[in-house]
Amino acid sequence: MALPPLIEKSQRDWLFKVTKELSTQAERDVCLLAFFFGSACTTIQINRMHLKDILHKSGRFNSEFKIRGSDHTFYFESKLLRELTTNYLKWRLKNKIGLGPDPDKYLGLDPDEHLFISYQNKCFSITKKITTKGNISYSCDALNRHIKHLMKQAGIENASILSGRRTFAVTLRRKGFDVAHIHALLGNKTLETTLKLLTTDPVSMGDIAKQAF
Repeated sequence: MALPPLIEKSQRDWLFKVTKELSTQAERDVCLLAFFFGSACTTIQINRMHLKDILHKSGRFNSEFKIRGSDHTFYFESKLLRELTTNYLKWRLKNKIGLGPDPDKYLGLDPDEHLFISYQNKCFSITKKITTKGNISYSCDALNRHIKHLMKQAGIENASILSGRRTFAVTLRRKGFDVAHIHALLGNKTLETTLKLLTTDPVSMGDIAKQAF
């Protein structure tokens, strides 16, 4: 199976710029893309996040939480990711989307609401499917289509819904972090899967050469 395309930093910067300018719900979409590239979560894991996962009732962010439907822990420590999430939650409050019963808890939002909502102000739907082997699988086709639309809008034509996870892994490896910790953050079942993502990092000879002097 072909690996999901890697989205380089220049492409990501352009993607965020275009999204801010063209999206009708820019705060949501920028935050969504931040989770896509900065959380190592799959799209269905992102879609399953609730406000009470990321927020304490006092309104502060939780430092970590278990991702629903898995044993995977998400460490919510990125300063930039927190800033973009704060902007998004302020936008939700301003537009009265998903308000809770107590204005003094969870920033006034409903903790049982999903973190990301569609244009209809409800969560993106999850589809149950039966595989050819008779197993049950779940996917979030609506959210997948939306993320692909955002990337295509910025000229990223062949991106995969798994491009975020591969980009997350390769970015950390390029910064010198060890495979074991990257593997733990990804939550892959096998180390081989993580190694495949990392050992196929496309190398720029120019980038290597400019480090010499």
